[in-house]
Amino acid sequence: MSRKLVPLLPSHDRYIEVFAGGLSMFFRKHRARWNVLNDIDNNIINLYISVIERYDELIDKLFWIPKSRKLFLNFREEIKEGKEFEIPDPYQAAKYLYCIRFSFNKMIHTPFSMNKDMKKAYDEEFRYSRAKIGGATIENLDFEDLINRYKPAEGDLWYLDPPYFVATDRKDYYMNSFSIEDHYRLKECVDMIDENGGQFMVSYDHRPEVEELYKEYDIRTINIHYSGATGEARKKERKEYVIINYAPISQIGLFKSKEVT
Repeated sequence: MSRKLVPLLPSHDRYIEVFAGGLSMFFRKHRARWNVLNDIDNNIINLYISVIERYDELIDKLFWIPKSRKLFLNFREEIKEGKEFEIPDPYQAAKYLYCIRFSFNKMIHTPFSMNKDMKKAYDEEFRYSRAKIGGATIENLDFEDLINRYKPAEGDLWYLDPPYFVATDRKDYYMNSFSIEDHYRLKECVDMIDENGGQFMVSYDHRPEVEELYKEYDIRTINIHYSGATGEARKKERKEYVIINYAPISQIGLFKSKEVT
């Protein structure tokens, strides 16, 4: 999806990615003058900081962990239990990445995938990530705390890809799923960005709750295929909402929600 969204971003001096996850938008776009990357998940933040500060140790740990269903299940259970650790912890980062790599669809709750090989060329893989993340500010905050700390202002671009409503229904899709109250709390934060002159883009699932909640903003629809899904599921085109408060540079692949039947 980032291939379609990045060309739609406006010019900006400060870029804030509120729900970092895999940082596909940040890695694909040009660096801004200031960059803030945030996620409430300790394991995600630990992985990024370990790539920067404990690079050699992380690569070594990953190289020597064999592919094993038993290890995968043990690591996954440990991560789900929320075991405490000090950041940076390269072994914890290695276990987390191991679970992501060997899980179906790269989601921590999904089963072990027998058909995936663990790539061993970590130097080549992490070199680009390390260089690009290294100049950014990395935060481990709740989204509301982040917005209160980095007061929105003109020249900002805030990208928000929150846990979706479907994850709220399922309750097992993310390590930190949203409650209904969180979705409304996020809307208040988006309003704060807008009121203070900042620009934002929010990507959300194609649900009537989203359209109703953000009805005063520019809601567009983007058609995508989920790359991590099964072969049959990849053939099915899906819709997601993209919510913005600015005029997009490009219109390619982005439709007004009312135009899509």
